[in-house]
Amino acid sequence: MIKPLSEATMKAIYNQAMKQDFPSDELKPLNRILAQKRKEIALCLGYYQQDKLIGYAVLEQDVRQQCLLLDYFAILKAYRTQGQGTQFLNELKILFAQKEMIVIEAEAAKTEQAQKRIAFYLRAGAQLTDIQLHLYHVDYAVLTLDLAASLDPKQKRKRIAELYQRIYPAFFRRLYLRMD
Repeated sequence: MIKPLSEATMKAIYNQAMKQDFPSDELKPLNRILAQKRKEIALCLGYYQQDKLIGYAVLEQDVRQQCLLLDYFAILKAYRTQGQGTQFLNELKILFAQKEMIVIEAEAAKTEQAQKRIAFYLRAGAQLTDIQLHLYHVDYAVLTLDLAASLDPKQKRKRIAELYQRIYPAFFRRLYLRMD
């Protein structure tokens, strides 16, 4: 079951899990995540089984609230390699079935871990786009989970650009974001 996370729970997750689950150069400051949550740009969600938190996700949405970015997605360490990630992702697809798509950034490094992460999303039904993203000095491959819309590559690129325009201020995009 997916439930919205309170700010207090999000703070605990950030300090107890996110700092370990994500490299520091990929982790936004907590105050930024919470500010975007208050502005209804970010959705902070928990994945629960029998009232026990199993995983978490932070998604950001465009101004039309039709395109979502899966900014952070993780299963808590004790529950990994049990199929929970696939179940959580499938529940997100159901929850957001009326949206156009979920955009996924996956580190584009040639490491085994990065390749496994991309393979996981591909097995879950994501499609690799031709978009290469450079954000915070990290290179990402961009994947999409198509939901209610069938967008062609040009439309996807436009929607993804609009999404980043909402998430990041213009000065930040000029300094730290490049979409090829």
